[in-house]
Amino acid sequence: MFLNSVSAYSDVLAGARRVLDANWREGRTPSGLVFGYTCPDAVKYPDQFFWDSCFHALAWNHVDPRRAMRELRSLGATQQPSGVIGHTTFWQRPVRPSRAFTYNVLHRRAFQTATIQPPLLGWVWAEVAERSGDARFADEGRTIVQRFHEFLERERADADGLIGILQPDETGLDATPAYDQPLGWRSHPRVGFLALQAFNRRRGFDYRRVVADGGFHATDVLVNTAWILGWEGLARLGQARAAGRAERLTSAFVQRLYDRNAGIFFAEGPAGEMLRVSTWAGLAPLAIDRLPADIGHRIVNEHLLDPKSFWLRYPVPSTAATELSFVPGSNRYLWIERYWRGPTWLFSTWFILRGLRRLGYAAESRHLADRTIALIRQSGFREYFNPITGEGMGARNFAVSTIAVECAAIAERVPDIRQSVA
Repeated sequence: MFLNSVSAYSDVLAGARRVLDANWREGRTPSGLVFGYTCPDAVKYPDQFFWDSCFHALAWNHVDPRRAMRELRSLGATQQPSGVIGHTTFWQRPVRPSRAFTYNVLHRRAFQTATIQPPLLGWVWAEVAERSGDARFADEGRTIVQRFHEFLERERADADGLIGILQPDETGLDATPAYDQPLGWRSHPRVGFLALQAFNRRRGFDYRRVVADGGFHATDVLVNTAWILGWEGLARLGQARAAGRAERLTSAFVQRLYDRNAGIFFAEGPAGEMLRVSTWAGLAPLAIDRLPADIGHRIVNEHLLDPKSFWLRYPVPSTAATELSFVPGSNRYLWIERYWRGPTWLFSTWFILRGLRRLGYAAESRHLADRTIALIRQSGFREYFNPITGEGMGARNFAVSTIAVECAAIAERVPDIRQSVA
């Protein structure tokens, strides 16, 4: 189901179109590569970011499916010979000097950063391909995603198939409190984070080398949720073994990262320890199709719908309000914002709405969609929002926040009958 001009959310649809159009960039590189992508923000984030582009494509799918296809094709065109698609691609000019030390580049004129983001591409490509009905586009995606997954399996996967990260910004949740304990003075964006980056840069941001040399690494809940969703998407794109792979990964994921006592998922630290900090990432597995229903219901009823933790006035906060690290508004270290420590970002809303829909929580889904639309109507397409007051913060005209139209469409197609608890 897709939104249209007669939807109850037509004003948000029109506003999303204006933001997406304003942030669209296209051109040709000196080597002849043609590109078209949506920058998250014209001033703050002028480049193409991996998982932002995935969400941009989902939003474009409602207003101009051809742009959605171009967004993903441009992302695919950045794929390196190894199969990797990096976090950030600098189509128009090298990374700005002011960010050269804080971006994960191997040299100043690098075309792309050397680290990853949550590998959601397979699921998103399948979604756009199904809307377009273009078999050739689906075939392109299957080839690109398969090569990307082969890279991750070769370079990042453990024996059980789950993949690791070497920096918290690879999760997309840069300063998440989930990694405060193992990182300490090196946590993002403290001064020590530059030392962590330098350690990794000297090893070419090579995960296996970093682990072998005793560097920080972790098994992240959100990254592996996206990894599983990527395999689910690859199955929809026609890859024969992908469905079985997604099922096996889901089993390993539950076995390793689900805390049965707490009823939520937690990341695993470098020593194999469970990092028991309650963030929205622990709710993200709700989006996985093969997640057992009993686990999903526990996450929803014991955590998501708890008005003291996540079900605030404008859900879903990036960190549970019960955590000592929770800060609903601006949170700075020196002059640098510490992201994902309390405010609501619409990246998370999409994952959670998928889970609520899957489990049949119709009223809760519509409430979350309505609260999301209320944020947009009150504060505009801001980068993130205070979950208590709804105040918009960070970048203005932030393209990922146009995912509000996808969230509204999900809520409109929620079934009325809940899955039974197995």
